Amino acid sequence: MTLRARWQQLLGIRPEEGRTVGLFFLHNFLLGIGTILVYVAANVILLENQPERNLPLAYGVAALAMMAAGQIYAHFEHHLGLQRVAVRVLLAVVALMAVLAVLVAVGHSVAAAVAIMTGYRVIYLLTNLEFWGVSAVVFDVRQGRRLFSVISSGDMPAKALGAVLALLIHNHTELLWLLLLAFGAYVGALLVLQATGREHVVEARSRARAVRTEAVAAPLQRWFGSSRLVLTMCLSMLAIAAVTTGIEYTFFVHVKHRFHDQSVVMRYVSTVLALTYLVALIVKLVVTGKVLDRAGVRPVLLALPGLVVAGLALYGLHDTWADGGLMLYFCILFLTLEVLRRAFFDPVFLVLFQPLPAPERLQAHTLAKGLYEPLGMGLAGLLLLLPHLVPALGTGFAFGWMGALMTGALLLLYRTYGQYIGELQHAVSRRFALDDVLPAVAAHGQETASEEELTGLTRALADKSTRPAATAQLRQLGVAAVPALTQALQTTTEEAQVRRLAHLLGQVPSAASRNALVTLAQRPVLTSREAALRALRNFPPEPTDAPVFQALVQQELLLARQLLHAKAATEHQPLRDALAYELHRLEQRLFGLLLQLYPPQAIADAQRSVAHAARERQANALEILDNLIARPVYQALQTLLELRPAAEKARIFDRLFPTAAAPLPGLRFIIEKGETVFSDWTLSQAIWQWQPAATDFTLLPPHLESTSLLVQESALDALSRWATAHPAAYQATTIHHPSLPELLMSHAAAAAHLSAADRVALLQHTALFAQTPANVLSSIVPIMKEVVFEAQEQIFAKGDLGTSLFIVHQGEVSVFNGAQQLATFRPGDFFGELALLDAEPRSATAIAQTSVLAFRLDQDDFYDVMEERPEVLRNIMQVLCQRLRRQNEMVK
Repeated sequence: MTLRARWQQLLGIRPEEGRTVGLFFLHNFLLGIGTILVYVAANVILLENQPERNLPLAYGVAALAMMAAGQIYAHFEHHLGLQRVAVRVLLAVVALMAVLAVLVAVGHSVAAAVAIMTGYRVIYLLTNLEFWGVSAVVFDVRQGRRLFSVISSGDMPAKALGAVLALLIHNHTELLWLLLLAFGAYVGALLVLQATGREHVVEARSRARAVRTEAVAAPLQRWFGSSRLVLTMCLSMLAIAAVTTGIEYTFFVHVKHRFHDQSVVMRYVSTVLALTYLVALIVKLVVTGKVLDRAGVRPVLLALPGLVVAGLALYGLHDTWADGGLMLYFCILFLTLEVLRRAFFDPVFLVLFQPLPAPERLQAHTLAKGLYEPLGMGLAGLLLLLPHLVPALGTGFAFGWMGALMTGALLLLYRTYGQYIGELQHAVSRRFALDDVLPAVAAHGQETASEEELTGLTRALADKSTRPAATAQLRQLGVAAVPALTQALQTTTEEAQVRRLAHLLGQVPSAASRNALVTLAQRPVLTSREAALRALRNFPPEPTDAPVFQALVQQELLLARQLLHAKAATEHQPLRDALAYELHRLEQRLFGLLLQLYPPQAIADAQRSVAHAARERQANALEILDNLIARPVYQALQTLLELRPAAEKARIFDRLFPTAAAPLPGLRFIIEKGETVFSDWTLSQAIWQWQPAATDFTLLPPHLESTSLLVQESALDALSRWATAHPAAYQATTIHHPSLPELLMSHAAAAAHLSAADRVALLQHTALFAQTPANVLSSIVPIMKEVVFEAQEQIFAKGDLGTSLFIVHQGEVSVFNGAQQLATFRPGDFFGELALLDAEPRSATAIAQTSVLAFRLDQDDFYDVMEERPEVLRNIMQVLCQRLRRQNEMVK
């Protein structure tokens, strides 16, 4: 691993994000350089001119200017679009720099100092809105959690550098050089912004969403946003901005009182600022992401107000401190506040807006930073002036209002977390309300039946001809049928029958039916567990069953670890693809289990959205899960869902389960578990790749007796390889298994026919099934009927009732409408596909042009497969829709 890769891994940056993160880091660094140099210039002048009175005045004037600038920014952002307004902001900042340079050159009064401080605050606001506005639309909520602390750390070294430069400033003429450097930094930031715009769509776009059930009243949305999340966040920002301003003021004033010499004051302030920014930089880069990942959003969000309230409370002990104790207290309080605000609060605060639609997200940024933060600073300026106007208030007044405001912010932010989760759920919910879970069917009509009748009905489910009537009767019986359904479930092992019985139990709203399904979910046969979990979607979670489902979650995660190791260990692509499908099945089972442990609607929305094409929707779904389910389970599920190499995922699972036994060799594990855990295609691929040792014969008999042709063929081939590689063991085994030679002879005789594996390959190369996983196609193999036609033989005629689809394996087939030839089909092509979905008369005649070997799929058999494997129908519908679009285009 290269040094760059290690550095990116340490910071949580993925390889495909490296350049984007670099651009944003550089952009923020240049903005930080420009802004801190203006800040230094303003403070140099203000600290020379009665800061006790002039700093609050500067805060008030700056607050008014910032609110005006924020409203102007919001207007242009709405009318010009984010990309264009971001460029104009930086151009405006460059122009404002020229004005400040003139003030620095000719102004030495308090008014000039206040104007410079106001200019700094406006520049800071505009650059902040521009930077975070662009970041908000380029990164999604999950990237924001990982990367906002990284990209926003770019201004930390810049500000530390500015603090060091302040030590070198001795007169006003040198301030002009600082402003010239700031001018160059802003020009550089403009160039970086343009480079970012070339690589990313910097535009506020979001999919339409459902109407919020709880929203801010329409007349108030301009000032409070459309979401209650924005309202509480903005109010908390007002309180925190006021307290931040108050603590900054008390720090500067006490430094001024402690060290009367201007050069000493600047040296002390600059040292504390440099230390603060360097500590914040280290914490942002190394600590923030890990703490947020482990602790979650709420504790990190509450850390700032909680610790500051505790710090302000300590002021009550200041009478007992030594001479330097008060100065040390203000220094530590200021440093702690700044580090917490910059390293933790600001990145998380901005992440909370990410679930909002992009336009609302930008409006929320502008409201928080352009209106409520300046309001907080203006409020602080007013409250800081009061003791000078009313001396009786004393020094404790400032700590009283700061403690009250920060306590209010703590309460608001505590509520904010619940609103954040609500916004995440709103972001992934369907635009139009639909029930994700079908209501269970109550019993009505006939309510009783004899035991013999019920037994007969459950048996009738296995017969295609009697199944519809039996299903209707059992559904009508409702609760009365539950004992018979449960009994049948305990005695049958046939997969399709288990699925039918579970489906019927899922439609009966009773504790007995739920208990039967919970028992079914605990079976080691995973197809039975899948059927049970599908049926349990109709039931709300039952707390008493939670330990059962938690244990099943752990089983599934340990199985996932084993599968990841098996996938990482093999180079055989078909087996890797098969294991990928098994992992997908496992993910679906995990979601089914989570539905029984957590709020079902939230889990269902998240499950639907993690497979969504829109990146933003996927990220919101993952964020819901992160804040809803147990932390270790989420980390494992996230790892499964991410696009990472199997080996890397396996290492993560090893870290998540350090006490678990070492994983077994992949092929042996698959063969030992067999069809209890794996689909027949995965098992057959593992057996094909397996090289059995002399003592491994005991693993083969269950697979030789399998009902799956795929498993039988691969097991016979493994037996043949084993007999050739270990003749002595083979001869010894034939004593107890005299049928082995006959099995091998039949296997050799069958080699001339198209094997089940070859039939899967044929389906894979057919356009109708090309996007269907081989694990699913294996279920079609048993219904493929081999048919042969001589040259010029008619396969079907126009007007015949169509009930079959044909797939050409050898030869050519032409389709005619009268004398007109419509199409010719060659190996790999299919025709007659509409007959799989309806039984209408054929629209043309098909004739074999040469000798033809084809496979026929009959409608009735195919319906059974579609009942078991909905993926097959889904892919057929996609292909037919594509053909319909092409025909429509031809008509146009």
